[in-house]
Amino acid sequence: MTETGVLSQNIKKQIAGNLLELSSVKGNLLSASGDREIKSLYVTSCHPQEGKTTYAMSMAYALSNEAYEKVLLVDGNFQSPKIHSLFNISSDPGLSDLLVAKTAYDEAVRKTEYENLDIIPIGSELPNILDVLTSREFNLELSSLKETSDNDYVIFDGHSLFGTSDASVVSRFFDGIILVVECEKTRWEVVQLAKEKLTKAGGNIIGVVMNKRKYYIPKVLYGKD
Repeated sequence: MTETGVLSQNIKKQIAGNLLELSSVKGNLLSASGDREIKSLYVTSCHPQEGKTTYAMSMAYALSNEAYEKVLLVDGNFQSPKIHSLFNISSDPGLSDLLVAKTAYDEAVRKTEYENLDIIPIGSELPNILDVLTSREFNLELSSLKETSDNDYVIFDGHSLFGTSDASVVSRFFDGIILVVECEKTRWEVVQLAKEKLTKAGGNIIGVVMNKRKYYIPKVLYGKD
């Protein structure tokens, strides 16, 4: 494909705001992996609108541009795909076409303005998403993506956990799962349920991201009346 993904200035500012916390992301992944190699990552959240996609993009950027790793960012959120619009490219061909139509990798992948970062958008609409994502073919395709073009990391922007069974079932195919949680919105009990859901499905949670944190200045620091 000749199409090249380019992010808007607004999205670039959001990513830049996350880079301080993501500066040690490669080291964190290595320490979390233990004896297990972590090359494929599934980014999910309890509910939509918790910042999952922005975090997946920020992590992909940090690994590719700060750690100089070869990264493939894949839109695996068939409920609400955003990667194609954020990078200003067409949505197909993409992931679904790789899985169902057996489209060639070179046709589905898009270059971006960043040398080490490639993306695969969602692709054509699928009527039987869960059947496809839980199939043996999906696992084989994921293995292929990890090996294709010497990708160091494959990052999936996945489904949210509640309201669908897709995320918990699909996540077991990945080396590691990142759970994004919006602070002061998502209750801790819900996070615990999400953890149990992923673990029971065979998923390997390697990190929880506390997103949209608010910092409060103690009253003693800004003076007395």
